[in-house]
Amino acid sequence: MAHYLIGDIQGCNLTLGKLLETIDFSPSKDTIYLLGDLINRGPDNVGVLRRLMSYGSSAKSILGNHDLHFLSVEKGIKTPKSGDTIEDILNAKDRSSLTHWLRTQPLALMATHYLLVHAGVHPMWSAKQTIGFASEVQIILSSPDYEDFLKEMYGNEPSTWDDGLKGMERLRLIVNVLTRMRFCSPLGQLNFNAKSSLTQGPQGFSPWFEIEGRKTQDQHIGFGHWSTVGGTEKNNAVCVDTGCVWGKGLSAFKLPLNSINDKGTWFTQATQEVAAPFLD
Repeated sequence: MAHYLIGDIQGCNLTLGKLLETIDFSPSKDTIYLLGDLINRGPDNVGVLRRLMSYGSSAKSILGNHDLHFLSVEKGIKTPKSGDTIEDILNAKDRSSLTHWLRTQPLALMATHYLLVHAGVHPMWSAKQTIGFASEVQIILSSPDYEDFLKEMYGNEPSTWDDGLKGMERLRLIVNVLTRMRFCSPLGQLNFNAKSSLTQGPQGFSPWFEIEGRKTQDQHIGFGHWSTVGGTEKNNAVCVDTGCVWGKGLSAFKLPLNSINDKGTWFTQATQEVAAPFLD
């Protein structure tokens, strides 16, 4: 029995298949955890979704910003961006079931002793709070009224967490933390403009996992979203997005099962697909 974290697939189904062969993945005894951005920018989004759905409970996924973007395009709330490759899902005969499966996935999970998110964890949140806040969004996305939520989801405000936040302001910030976050101030203010490496952030902001005194500093965390720092293990956080869709590789991180102090094992499959032309 093995548990693996897998970074941003983004529609690279052929590479995913090769990676699963490399780790000798068996749905009957192993579990893979997909850390968001399952689709978009790669060539076979339908193949990725059908594959993950076929694995049942042996494949556990969380949502990333590209997945949420697709849901908004599918409902006609947003138009496709340059570089999007989601037409295969929009034209699929099983579009409805693929969309329903995607929108019912969570925004955070626990895997053994690891907290899993796509982008980051707010420094004021504990692991338990993070799972709870993610479930608030999942409940709405899974409801028949999720289209109304998607219409109000976009925006950078509020940029700072407050326990008193309510309604869409609260939900929007939860989504932004879990699916878009990279840099954060010591007081918990988010910055969404910088997408650079760890050492090139805006003045007064640091990578979220380097904020001193964050509530999850003793919690092991797995995340994706930040391909320029993929492969980094720092401050109990590991980034598994190694830039597959940008011509690099798709990685799996095998979780240590015996002790939280043991090191995980890395596996990387060279990309089999053509890199996407635009970085987001």
